[in-house]
Amino acid sequence: MVPGLHAETEANLLAALDPAVTALRADSYDDCLFSLFSAADAEVRALGIEPIGDTDLTVVVTDPERPVGHVRVQTRGRDNLLFFDNRSAGGQLYASIRMLGSDAAVLFAGIGDAYVSLPDIYLRSDRQFLFWGEGASAVGCSMEIEGTGQGVVIGDDALISADVWIRNHDMHAVHDIATGRRTGRDPVNTVLERHVWLGQDVLLHGVTRIGMGSIIGARAFVKGAVPRFVSAGGVPARVLREGVSWGRETYGMTEAERIALDLPPVPEG
Repeated sequence: MVPGLHAETEANLLAALDPAVTALRADSYDDCLFSLFSAADAEVRALGIEPIGDTDLTVVVTDPERPVGHVRVQTRGRDNLLFFDNRSAGGQLYASIRMLGSDAAVLFAGIGDAYVSLPDIYLRSDRQFLFWGEGASAVGCSMEIEGTGQGVVIGDDALISADVWIRNHDMHAVHDIATGRRTGRDPVNTVLERHVWLGQDVLLHGVTRIGMGSIIGARAFVKGAVPRFVSAGGVPARVLREGVSWGRETYGMTEAERIALDLPPVPEG
């Protein structure tokens, strides 16, 4: 898929990437000429990437001359990977990324001119992954990812509003006092299918999947899974309406958006 990607990390990632999530396939980059750099190379800073401290990191891009934006990255482990398909990048990616483990990967598909602000991306364990889909945008989205081999996948054309947090785990272990038994849930993979809209101040907490085209209302607290083509909101979130989706244009969905979601044309009249 991408050079330098750990085999087990790649397998876990590809298992989460299906047509409901992204148009990207395992062979999508077979015709690409990749450029590989280490964190210490001057070309990395010219791309708009600022390694912090003694960072063991491979940076892979599809265009070595096109800046990706402003990205600060710090790693503690070894053999981590940062990938950008930046052939059409508009330079509007702003991110702060920390990787504590080894063999982890953060991959950005073609962002294009989308504005993407990721104030705090925190991968805590080995062989973790974050995938950012083509055309997905974010006013402000932070993530904390726990669990060996676990990850977060943001589908194509997602729209994420300001001050959104995605956490795939319970943060700290919760124990029953009498038995000492841990009662919290294990970390999960969190997958947003394509064309999902997360409203302002949404918190995804141990979410496994949000279905294609769905809308999560502002300040919702979401756990578990959300079906396709619904609007959901509240604390805790519940489905408020079925058979709905959204468009980036103010007055409706575009034909391209409907085609991407495999929706029929709007009836005339």
